[in-house]
Amino acid sequence: MSVSKISLLATILTLNLPVVFSQTTVNVGEAVVSASRVEIKSNEISKSITVITREEIEKSPVSSVNELLKYALNVDVRQRGMSGVQADLGIRGSNFSQVLILLNGIRMNDAQTGHFNMNLPIELLDVERIEILYGGASRIYGDGAFAGAINIITRNAEKSNVKAIAELGDYKWNQIGIQANIAQENHSHSLSLLHKGSDGEYRNTDFEQRNIFWQSQFKNKNGNLKINLGQNEKSFGAQNFYSVRFPYQYEKNKLQFFSAKGNYRFNKLTLTGSFYSRVHFDRFELFREGEGYYGRNADGTFRNLETNDTITWYSGHNYHKSTTIGGDLNASYQSKLGTTSLGYEFRKESILSNALGMPITNSVAVKGEHPSAFYTKEDWRENHSVFVEQNLSFEKLFISAGALLNINSRFDESIYSGIDLGYQFSKRFRAYSSINKSFRFPSFTDLYYSLGGAVGSIDLKPEESINYEIGGNYKTPYLVAQAAVFIRDGKNLIDWVRFNGNDTIKAANLTEVTLYGVEASIKYSFTKWLGDNSFIQTASLNTAFLTSDTLSTGFESNYVLDYLTTQMNLGLNFRLAEQTQLNWMIRYQERVGNYFDAAGNSNQFGSQVISDMSVSQQIKNLKLYLQISNLFDEKYIDIGNVRMPGRLFRLGIKANL
Repeated sequence: MSVSKISLLATILTLNLPVVFSQTTVNVGEAVVSASRVEIKSNEISKSITVITREEIEKSPVSSVNELLKYALNVDVRQRGMSGVQADLGIRGSNFSQVLILLNGIRMNDAQTGHFNMNLPIELLDVERIEILYGGASRIYGDGAFAGAINIITRNAEKSNVKAIAELGDYKWNQIGIQANIAQENHSHSLSLLHKGSDGEYRNTDFEQRNIFWQSQFKNKNGNLKINLGQNEKSFGAQNFYSVRFPYQYEKNKLQFFSAKGNYRFNKLTLTGSFYSRVHFDRFELFREGEGYYGRNADGTFRNLETNDTITWYSGHNYHKSTTIGGDLNASYQSKLGTTSLGYEFRKESILSNALGMPITNSVAVKGEHPSAFYTKEDWRENHSVFVEQNLSFEKLFISAGALLNINSRFDESIYSGIDLGYQFSKRFRAYSSINKSFRFPSFTDLYYSLGGAVGSIDLKPEESINYEIGGNYKTPYLVAQAAVFIRDGKNLIDWVRFNGNDTIKAANLTEVTLYGVEASIKYSFTKWLGDNSFIQTASLNTAFLTSDTLSTGFESNYVLDYLTTQMNLGLNFRLAEQTQLNWMIRYQERVGNYFDAAGNSNQFGSQVISDMSVSQQIKNLKLYLQISNLFDEKYIDIGNVRMPGRLFRLGIKANL
């Protein structure tokens, strides 16, 4: 790292630490988190990590995981459509393909495109907590953990019961879900079913979604086994989602998922292993087929049902089936040297498609689709990785160092290493620093896509970065504060760009982009200070400021350079009366970059203030609530030309039987 970068890092840290750590506070406890291949106590972690607890989830005025993560520290959720029917998730200025999404520690990233990484078979009803790991984590998790990782932990059934949720709202919003739980001494089981949908605020923004999720856990004194089985189905109007030239797009996704993960302890030795399968189906209609949109002619071409104009060059939709099968085996040993970990992971990613991949000799019919639908292309790649990590814990000093050797059938083998250092200056204050190298492979869409004015590139290289970070946290019984400054040196970053005056969007490796940032957060519990009857129950504030040495001047960057330069999130929880709560969350965001509208005019993203609120009343086992999303009806977009919904009222009830 250059002297100038070290100076900048130190200057930002000096300016911000006094603000964050001038409060008075006590230790809030030692939660076990998954910031490593081996679960470790939160007070021994030497990286930046945020944990969203079940209590915080219950108090949030949101109805989906995507909406919840919009208020997390330095997380950018770029939504398309109501309730985040499709959402691109970034950390610290990254794009949607540079964050690894985990479900109970199992990889959920999609090999076709990162747009599907958040297609999960769960909803908030299933979630126990969410762990957000910041900074490069490839030495831990390998490909995809370029800027961080988000691990969604689902709830284990604690007692046998039935939970239900129902909501109605504007634009024919509806949601209904049920969860049945069975809990015994050594095993537990839960089944969740959920359906939600809406007609949308404006044309071609309707959607429908269905989730099924099963979880079983078996445990004894030496270990446990967790089994998950789930399915997610979505169909939605994709107005302007990928191209403003063809606004009436439509998409249907289906995810089927299975995983088994367990661990067993032999005195000082712990073995963990997992196996998983993820199959994702995608049907993309550049011209939506259906009443009021487009229909098929006898020769297979499509015509506009309103104008009767025929689209001569479009003869059918895109069909993709991506399959990921993988597993890992890890061992960790406790000794006087600390915890030594060694592991191996295997993953095979494949795709069948009529648009992505290399031509195949014998076409394969697409099940359940139009007779003209065939898979005509395919591709695959295998990935093997071996990692080693050493965690050392002294009286006040904590060290974690490791490396991962990655071998891929398509790309060159590489080693990704890193080291984290932490020092406990006092009972309340802890400082840390880290340097980690990370990487991400191009998706099959990046490599092969060519339709509707977007062209991929078979010559794309993996993108890489070196992540530098200095930070600290401060804890008391009522307050938790943390701050960090970081630099991400990226090379060969993959982006989809469009130059001024050109209608074609192309996938390309940007040579080098260095991103600089500072972030800070404070959470304060008034109930632990003033008691449970305090009018203000809790308050939280997090902020993030980012800048880079490269701007999208003279061209439109669809992902890499359209990051949030400023983000501020405020959360307030009030006690209005006995069992009556008011929850209010406000976010300010300012995004750099520009996008081109249908007329070819350049538009700046600008800044927005979005406010969400809910009022709830608990009556024994029933909770009645009113949610208001986008309270002040702010007009805004997260992604160019995709207008987000205005004010939305939702009335709901939750029952615990």
